Amino acid sequence: MEEVNLKEKNNYVSNSFWMLLEKSARVISGILVGVLVVRYLGDAQFGVITYGLGVIAILTIFSTLGLDSLVVRELLTRGKNKYEIIGTAFWMRFVGSLIVMGGACFYSLMRDPPQTTFIVFLLSISIIFQSFTVIDFYFQSEVKGKFTAISQVITLFVSAIIKLVFIFIKAPLEWFATMAAFEAGFAAFTQFIFYKKEGQMIRYWRFNLKEAKLLLYLAIPLILSSFVQMLYQNADTILIARFLRDMGQVGQYGAGARISQASYFIPVAICAAVFPGIVNNRDNKELQIKRLTQLYSLMIWGSLTIIAGGMIFGDLVIGFLYGAKFPAAPHIFKIHIWLSLPIFWGTAWGMWMLAMHEQKYLFYLQLINATFTLVSEYMLIPRMGITGAVYALLIGSYFTMFFILIIYKPREGLPIFLKALNPKNILEVIRYSKK
Repeated sequence: MEEVNLKEKNNYVSNSFWMLLEKSARVISGILVGVLVVRYLGDAQFGVITYGLGVIAILTIFSTLGLDSLVVRELLTRGKNKYEIIGTAFWMRFVGSLIVMGGACFYSLMRDPPQTTFIVFLLSISIIFQSFTVIDFYFQSEVKGKFTAISQVITLFVSAIIKLVFIFIKAPLEWFATMAAFEAGFAAFTQFIFYKKEGQMIRYWRFNLKEAKLLLYLAIPLILSSFVQMLYQNADTILIARFLRDMGQVGQYGAGARISQASYFIPVAICAAVFPGIVNNRDNKELQIKRLTQLYSLMIWGSLTIIAGGMIFGDLVIGFLYGAKFPAAPHIFKIHIWLSLPIFWGTAWGMWMLAMHEQKYLFYLQLINATFTLVSEYMLIPRMGITGAVYALLIGSYFTMFFILIIYKPREGLPIFLKALNPKNILEVIRYSKK
């Protein structure tokens, strides 16, 4: 007997389609318009933006609090308390956003020139508006991701037009830094409109101290793992700035890594779309494992395809996009693209841990990765420059992936991964989607 009826299947497929469409639009906008912005700013000014985003990202966990998928899961399992769950999550994230703003600006003020600190401040304003992403959690739990997708597509279009105008009038760096806040605020406004059309109202949201304690308790492993993850994933730009003392090198590194990271929307979108289905099949372990194997297969073969394309066309594409202003970008890209495999697989594995209520293992995963990555960065960046930063990420990511596969539940981890290498799983997914 099928685990879900035809309507539910259509919802999952439709949800996946809309989320992939939104992420695809984000990538297209990032490549077409983002590259024009990068070329206009140059490596030094783009380096300041990259550095500022890195500082903020490390502290972002104090605003997100690891609540993203956790709130979705709680809405799926305790839907009758949805207004308390959403309202509590909103106020927790709002207060956290103020902490992030203060922490990021204080860190930059102690170490950086006033202009850099001002850019960090402008970028950090976006964190406040991101508190309203709790509306997206509701849409995910209802398998209505298309509303968030449409909201984001509209935001991207408007933002792209404004950025092109900024380039045309030769706007200063500060204007581009404000775009992060504009995008977050505009996206929150459009999501609110869809939320209201669904018959939902923000005035129904309620903060509940008991709910806050429960969410915080459940999120502690996610907070710790996310903080460690953000630390090692964004420490590269900060350490490059500290060791090399050259924002131009930060910009060169960021330009190459930016294009490589463009594909990371794929695992995030797919996992967010299928997460409700994984949770809803919790009473059928065999079926859950089958779906997990198929998900792993999508992640593995999708990432390998991207890696192959990057290695073949990397020099041509990156050189065409950035031109002579970023000579190091193609080399950085062709190394950085190899991170796709552990990133894709790790996203699916993390979702699986959350579905199984085993969030604590996410912390162990990130701690191992952070240890090897940061130690490698301290050793390689002073000796190899920005190339050393990329190799450090590869060392940490691949070691962690194979370590988890071998150590965590040996009868489940590595065998499922090996079964996922069979491309027949992809065909099963296609046949399932066509039904």
